[in-house]
Amino acid sequence: MAQLKELIWTREMVTRFWNFERTRPENFFSFQVGAVVARKFRKYFLSDADIVDYGAGTGFLVEDLLASGIRCGAVEFGNDAVAELNGQFRDHPLFLGAQSFEALDAWREKFDGVFLVEVIEHLYDNELSTALVCIRDLLKPGGVLIVTTPNEEDRSKNFICSPESGLLFHHFQHVRSWSAASLRAALESHGYSCIETGTADFTASTLALRRTTPLPKRILRSIAKHFMPRRPHLYAVVKRI
Repeated sequence: MAQLKELIWTREMVTRFWNFERTRPENFFSFQVGAVVARKFRKYFLSDADIVDYGAGTGFLVEDLLASGIRCGAVEFGNDAVAELNGQFRDHPLFLGAQSFEALDAWREKFDGVFLVEVIEHLYDNELSTALVCIRDLLKPGGVLIVTTPNEEDRSKNFICSPESGLLFHHFQHVRSWSAASLRAALESHGYSCIETGTADFTASTLALRRTTPLPKRILRSIAKHFMPRRPHLYAVVKRI
């Protein structure tokens, strides 16, 4: 059998795919472990820091950051998503608003920190470069960027074959995988200095799945996971040079 080719995602395809995925919030990474991410990386910011979640999706990480007492804004792709985020959080005193990635001039050098959570695995080279340059412009000099992504993912294990075209695609639209070395190189080539890289299992925390799972079950799950060697999550902490 001839080797099947992988689908190339267009902007329209990506928009259609994520418009559907937004109806299933339980699949979002930040829905499951947003509170874990917020707690783990809180140490990098002063109490009066201004933070933005770049690629905020349906806003679960924003919700968790606000609940941690952090002033937080959001960047999303598309006016409808931006309007949803503004409507969801407009009454929260710590919410700094949501903007489309195409309208960020007023936010230039406004933020002490940016979260880029489970985004870069969805981006081809041009989109990745655009995002990293845009984030650098959002950060104050010396500001910190937090990146998370799957750790050395074998994307082929999550491929689906389109019955219409016969092309393969990742079931969560991942178009690339990352290692600690490739992630660090990409960030440093876009004007960032590495503070820390590491791997983790964010789902091993008792804060994981807190939106759907009672605490006693989360405690038992956490204990069991600490005996497992899996480190499925990769992260990098870098600062703008």
